[in-house]
Amino acid sequence: MDDEFEFSKLQNDFVYDSVRDLKAVKDPKTLTKSKFLNALQCPKLLWIRCNAPDQIPPTPDSLQRVFDTGHRVGSLAMKRFPGGVHVQEENFMENIQETKSLLSAVDPRPIYEAGIKTGRLYARADILVPSKTNSGAWDVVEVKCGTSVKEIYLQDVAFQRYCYEQAGIKVGRCFLMHINNEYVRHGEIDVEAFFTLEDVTEEIVPFFVQLAVLLKGFFQTIDMPACPNISISEGCTKKSGVRYDCPMKPVCWAFLPAFNVLELTRGKKKGFDLVDQGILRLVDIPDGFKLTDNQMIQRLCTISNQAHVDQPEISGFLQAISYPLRHMDFETIFEAIPRFDGTRPYQQVPFQFSVHLEETPGATPKHFEFLHKSSDDPRPAFVKALKACLGSDGTILAWNKSFEEGRIKELGEAFPEYSQWAQDVLPRTEDLMIPFSKYHYHHPDQHGSASLKKVLPAFIGKTYAGMAIGEGGLASSEYARVTYDENVNPTDRAKVYADLEAYCGLDTQAMVDILKKLKEIVRS
Repeated sequence: MDDEFEFSKLQNDFVYDSVRDLKAVKDPKTLTKSKFLNALQCPKLLWIRCNAPDQIPPTPDSLQRVFDTGHRVGSLAMKRFPGGVHVQEENFMENIQETKSLLSAVDPRPIYEAGIKTGRLYARADILVPSKTNSGAWDVVEVKCGTSVKEIYLQDVAFQRYCYEQAGIKVGRCFLMHINNEYVRHGEIDVEAFFTLEDVTEEIVPFFVQLAVLLKGFFQTIDMPACPNISISEGCTKKSGVRYDCPMKPVCWAFLPAFNVLELTRGKKKGFDLVDQGILRLVDIPDGFKLTDNQMIQRLCTISNQAHVDQPEISGFLQAISYPLRHMDFETIFEAIPRFDGTRPYQQVPFQFSVHLEETPGATPKHFEFLHKSSDDPRPAFVKALKACLGSDGTILAWNKSFEEGRIKELGEAFPEYSQWAQDVLPRTEDLMIPFSKYHYHHPDQHGSASLKKVLPAFIGKTYAGMAIGEGGLASSEYARVTYDENVNPTDRAKVYADLEAYCGLDTQAMVDILKKLKEIVRS
């Protein structure tokens, strides 16, 4: 889950930069900072973006939320350096000309969204600030939605400094301004506390000194008559060591067959080693190739096209369950700028739950649900309803329970009157994912995954296909859209709420069905 949050933060940063660059720069062979970062990930991506951008799959509509987040954080960052001038962004050449005028002003002020082009290089500065210690110089402030300094951010700032100095701008210090993940909102956002400003002038030097040679190579790539032939690798799914899928991945990976070696559970490096050897299918992995026990189970299941079943382990898991039994699932929003008092950036704020109650073994489940449908903080009503629903005895099942447990713990901390309740509830929770994550059961159609979205169709034969909302990220963004935007059509809002109830309800109904089948396996 932490990896997913880092992925979300990088999306906020790089989708925002890419969309702005595409809107501003019409010359496809100008090297912008987003293209520079593309080049660091893959020369093939750089060439395609500059020479054949139509080959890049369309950006999903859901990423509009990502762009909106970057815009809101950027606007808030301007308040950290008040009294500046916001350069108009729509017209590329006017942006550059206005920036030039402001840079030479007698009484310089902070400049927001300054566009600077020199030769084939272009960068748009989030904030340029007149240096207080170096006369005539400008400090560079790069704003990020992340919560720490990452290598890719340093490379970003190094590129900007190079571009600005090539344009004749005297650069003083370079700063990264990122979100402080320890900030807790109380009233209006305190921009001084919300952002952490870090001087990275010295940290970017190792990247900066390499740039002249690096950029020469990138321009050579851009100007190649044909796309470079680059093999797929771990770089397709990582940026600066954090998960970040290349937008060309669906195209570049299309040659892989079903049940391929990159589906090896916790085995991406092994998978790429096998691909390099020309081995693409799980069934073709040589017998002597070193695999973990779980990877071996996955491979043998694929070869036999049969499920692996460890009845004693499944039986032991089931024996730990007591009734009344409740299947529980939460949906949350997690926003860069905290919306409610007492919350932090990117904190998971629960707004919906579904619970299926089985009072005794074999009893028909009863369904209970909660969805907060007003724009105030959902947590007080959520925790009150959840406490009433969970009772005081019996097992509570969740899928990947650490997520739900984390939210319950946070609710107990945020609302002291529920602290003892939270302490009592947590020991009752068990994780229904365990028989699948520990490979006590594995079906080849899970493709090495223990996620509910993979287990449900492989184990039960049901899917989320055709649902208007079928995954948690969309549930979060759609809830935020219809709940906090006053201009949303009431019919649209009602439909989204109905879709959310159907989605969250299916999650817990799926758990009911999975548990039932696990019991049948033990009895067979």
